[in-house]
Amino acid sequence: MIKRIIKAIIYRERASSKSYVKWLKNKGVRIGKGTVFIGPKETLVDVTRPWLVTIGEDCQITPGVVILTHDYGWAVIKRVYGEVLGSAQKVVIGDNVYIGMNSTILPGVTIGSNVVIGANTVVTKDIPDNVVVVGNPARIVRTLDEYYQKRKNVQIEEAVQMVKMYYDRYNKVPDKTIMREYFWLFEDNYDELNPEFKNVMQLVDGSVEKSRRQFGENQKKFKNYEDFLRYCKMDKE
Repeated sequence: MIKRIIKAIIYRERASSKSYVKWLKNKGVRIGKGTVFIGPKETLVDVTRPWLVTIGEDCQITPGVVILTHDYGWAVIKRVYGEVLGSAQKVVIGDNVYIGMNSTILPGVTIGSNVVIGANTVVTKDIPDNVVVVGNPARIVRTLDEYYQKRKNVQIEEAVQMVKMYYDRYNKVPDKTIMREYFWLFEDNYDELNPEFKNVMQLVDGSVEKSRRQFGENQKKFKNYEDFLRYCKMDKE
């Protein structure tokens, strides 16, 4: 409690995602339910014209993200030509969008729903639904379906690497809770899940019921965690 109070005093509206969302909404930014700012202290949403910003539901906005509705480039024009020429445009972000670290969303951009934006991406033009974009300027590298299949195809390989590197680093077999994003490989009974895995199942508000249904149909690759460790050749360690 004391730590939370101190944090609130120091960081004020940026002390947590909840407080930052509330502050932005009070300013006039439209934000849908379930949207989370993972690093509010390092995130900048342009509130010089907050009514120009709309962010949908269940978006994940990571540290270092900048969302702009204006620029001050007209200051250079003013000095040369004397005129004041405004430069401000809306930004619209759809539902279920992940914005990677240190990405920048420029004025005038509309981002569709179900979009993954890679780290350090600069979004300069509209992005359609159901795609993955990266780069400066942002470019579409695959559809969401292709990204989904890619992630499915590397689950075992990545999980094995995690276990082996954990053992190399700490000289012990990791507790299965370390595999908090890979437990579908060896679990398929929701009622028997440990609290860590259940917490993961509750992430992203709009997905919880669908995840429960999918998990009920999950065809796990291994009988249990011990079977997975044997696959990793770690059962005797």
